[in-house]
Amino acid sequence: MSNVACKKKEWKIYLGRIPHNKTGTFWVSFESDPRLSRNKANIYGRCLPCIRNLYHQLADGRTVIDLGTAFSCWKITAMLEDLDQCLELLSEFENRFPGGHVYGKLGSGRASATTKVVVFHADQETERDRLKAALEQCIAGMALEAEVLISRGCAILYEPILGDWRGWKASTPVRFPERVPGHLQRLKRIMATGKMK
Repeated sequence: MSNVACKKKEWKIYLGRIPHNKTGTFWVSFESDPRLSRNKANIYGRCLPCIRNLYHQLADGRTVIDLGTAFSCWKITAMLEDLDQCLELLSEFENRFPGGHVYGKLGSGRASATTKVVVFHADQETERDRLKAALEQCIAGMALEAEVLISRGCAILYEPILGDWRGWKASTPVRFPERVPGHLQRLKRIMATGKMK
């Protein structure tokens, strides 16, 4: 056994590329892995299959949708004033709660938004609840006026036809069948372009 002490790897949150223009629509990935591997893997391994799953069920005329991975996909979102506050919150989280694997994004998907958000992702309710409590502690420690919200990860795609995510089950009936034709077109555009508009 060597007497040389091994330096323990420092736990950090790593960021993707931040755009030069800090206003408007953009998303920046973050993760406790410097390669941002979970964020990258989820695009083709989780998100795109989830969108395809919904599209094919609607195209097949299903009246009850099997949510699959969408049912265990969570977003924990802190709404903040600007990009600088988002970065400060991640730094506070990094210092207060080092350890484990975290990943998500920050920015805004709406050009008209006057705020920016930090969004952590979770696949289990216990992790969702841990992240929410941790973010609330960070916000309180920073003396910010900000709320932490929880939602299903795919609510933006499923709510228009299934209704509020709080009422979803693993298999959920279509509540708004009249919206299905337009929603199929939207899902087709998303699959073709990768943009949620």
